[in-house]
Amino acid sequence: MHDEVEILRAADPRLIRELSLVLKSVGIQHRVIGNQHQQWIATPPELARPALEQLARYQRENAGRRRGEGRLEVFAGAAVQALLWAVVLALFHSLTQAGALGVDWRRAGAVDGALLRSGEWWRPVTALCLHSDLEHLISNLCFGALFVALLHQVLGPALTWTAVLLGGALGNALNAGIAGPELRSLGASTAVFAALGALTAVQWSRKQAASRAKRWIPLIAGLLLLGWNGMGGAHHDPWRGIQLPADFNTDVGAHVAGFLCGLAAGVIAWRLRTGGRLRSGTEALLLWAAPVLVALAWCAALLAAR
Repeated sequence: MHDEVEILRAADPRLIRELSLVLKSVGIQHRVIGNQHQQWIATPPELARPALEQLARYQRENAGRRRGEGRLEVFAGAAVQALLWAVVLALFHSLTQAGALGVDWRRAGAVDGALLRSGEWWRPVTALCLHSDLEHLISNLCFGALFVALLHQVLGPALTWTAVLLGGALGNALNAGIAGPELRSLGASTAVFAALGALTAVQWSRKQAASRAKRWIPLIAGLLLLGWNGMGGAHHDPWRGIQLPADFNTDVGAHVAGFLCGLAAGVIAWRLRTGGRLRSGTEALLLWAAPVLVALAWCAALLAAR
């Protein structure tokens, strides 16, 4: 087009694309022009007024939504979900300590690299319910309750428990695949760091419209929390690499794997939550999927232990 006028200019290419789609939807001829720093929309002179009227109408209709951009729909009941996390972990620890049903629960459910490779699929799930001692339990109970509560506020219960359980289980499986058949591991910490990873992914996804510096703040914060809480006293020596304390028993690989799997789960969950693809029936199914998976895994573990 040679005979055209500029009707709108903006530095945000996503806004230009959005407004261009508005004009396309009503059949108004136009063109997007610009570079990496700024773009603008141009139309033939006779279409400038109807184009601007259409964009103004679109802006009025979406004014409420735009004022709320960057704000999250906050789901109620975070304290209930945190309490549920604590109750489940405490219950399984009590069953483990009591040797309920005459079974050694740690032997039956902990991650064992060799047994996992031989087909005992349930171990990445069941290991999330076990703890070596009370201190181990309390640590995972407190941090896990906090991250689950925060994640629930932005994703709701169904996507929260799906992200935490799958992130934790896949993290255990990934760690076992890397560490090999010698691996022995248990504890909810993989799920705790999966929750942290999912929360980091949600906040990072929300910041995509922000400046380049601001959009990376959630990821940096998540990595710092992983480093401070997930290394179990390990430290980096510039000459000798990562050094472990003499009484070190923290599975750093499980923490890192849980965080990474949680990141992936969080990205997917956020897209489902904000993309309009999550139907109420699907959400109800996901809400029941987590407890059903845990129940099936423990049924298989207890039957194999008999």
